[in-house]
Amino acid sequence: MYLRSTFSRCMTALSSASDAADHPVPMQDKSLQISPIKYHWTRKNLSIALPALIGMMIDPLLSLIDTFYTGRVGSTELAALGACTSIFHLAFNAFRATTAATTSLVANALALNSNDDSNNGINATDFTKSSGPQSILANDDAQTVVALSLKFGSYMGLAVLVALLAGGNAALHHMGIPKTSLLHKPAADYLFTRCWVAPVVLFMGVAEGAFRGYGNTMVPLTASIVAAGINVVLDPLIMFPPINMGVQGAAAATAVAQIGAALVYAYYLLRRNMLPRKSAVLKKRNPTAENVAAAKKTKEQARGVVKSILGANLSMIMKQGSLLFGWAYATARATRLGATQVAAHQVALSVWLVFAFILDGTAVSAQVLMSRAYAIKDKPQVKSLTKYMIGFALLQGLISMLVVDGLDLLVPRLFTSDKAIQAHLHHVMPHLAWQQVIVSLTLVIESLAAGANQFSILAIGTTFSTVLALWQMSRQASIDGIWFLGIGTLFVGRLLTACVAVTRALWIMKKTDDRQIQKS
Repeated sequence: MYLRSTFSRCMTALSSASDAADHPVPMQDKSLQISPIKYHWTRKNLSIALPALIGMMIDPLLSLIDTFYTGRVGSTELAALGACTSIFHLAFNAFRATTAATTSLVANALALNSNDDSNNGINATDFTKSSGPQSILANDDAQTVVALSLKFGSYMGLAVLVALLAGGNAALHHMGIPKTSLLHKPAADYLFTRCWVAPVVLFMGVAEGAFRGYGNTMVPLTASIVAAGINVVLDPLIMFPPINMGVQGAAAATAVAQIGAALVYAYYLLRRNMLPRKSAVLKKRNPTAENVAAAKKTKEQARGVVKSILGANLSMIMKQGSLLFGWAYATARATRLGATQVAAHQVALSVWLVFAFILDGTAVSAQVLMSRAYAIKDKPQVKSLTKYMIGFALLQGLISMLVVDGLDLLVPRLFTSDKAIQAHLHHVMPHLAWQQVIVSLTLVIESLAAGANQFSILAIGTTFSTVLALWQMSRQASIDGIWFLGIGTLFVGRLLTACVAVTRALWIMKKTDDRQIQKS
């Protein structure tokens, strides 16, 4: 009741704050008064965030579908799936940091190229819909970023595949599932079936970041729908009789679904001219002096882009890797507490991921819009956007908190009939509820910092937060404590880090303005 009683007051305060951010107050001196700039952040935010919200549901939806059907197979298989899910989160999502890095780099390149032609240098334009020679030439930098990032992602995907094949059993052992465990066979079946799509998953991550940077979140939405549809159809067909592959069938269905999503990305990458394939062919066929000079310039630009890509990606991989290691440790700790506790942890994690990805839709919009505004050093827009996004993050966090709080009676019965697992879930669900506000603020403010290229601070701060969270988790004797103190500590630390990063970005912009004023 307390949560619901404070919600209406927060809604009123946030409504006025959002109006203030959308419509800055004009100057009062009539002799100097100018028309107020209307940024229309709500319209721009929703045009990017809503498709992104649905598009990003691919991972948690696939996980929820697998969890739902695996729970019908048995509690042993459900517990095994929990360990495997954490391994894949660590193996795949650590390198999904390339999504955030690619988004910022592509959006920065497009903002700089379109600064002279756009209204105040920032809009919600879907650049992938532009056509013609001028638009292709104007987006050369962005196309180079996309091409090199896809190569980087593919190489990393192959490395992840080799690592999983070579160290899969060791990873299961560290997750508390040795070869002597009853959980080992179903866990190994799932792990070694799904790991073959590692290069596909890393390709998808980079492609998603590229489309986000271009302001196009409809293609990721399309890929998400295709993947979810394939998985919903295949899971019951191959998990249960007559094929009866069980948990291995769940892995196979997920892998096929991810391949289907990757094909959607590949199709639109080629169709929307987001790769520099055509210009390279023209230069080879016409080796004129102009083309040779352009080729040299392209190579120099490529070297600079490679440095930017490596720097941004390595920082974000460090951030994401430490974060996902914390999640993996939480699952390992729950596994050692018993099959019923890790099964409850798996259900809680699946539910948490659904809401986290919903909240992350606004974070995608925040990163894209901040990348464009910060690239052209427009201080009023950056300040207005920051104020608006923080208010919106608080609002959606409160709404999500109320929804999760209301799901306490439904979720335990929906996913399992085991009374022990249901009891553990009833203890965990309140923690999932109050964490929604912190998670929402963390994701959005982190994205603002990433849009301002504050990758290093995010990486270092998240690493320290993870270490502190691991220490808290190691002291807990139940998943209740793991979620309350362990996961809670992790996100409070990330939130503080994100606030420091955004503050630093604003300070750098102010310092740059002061220098320009002194020079003039």
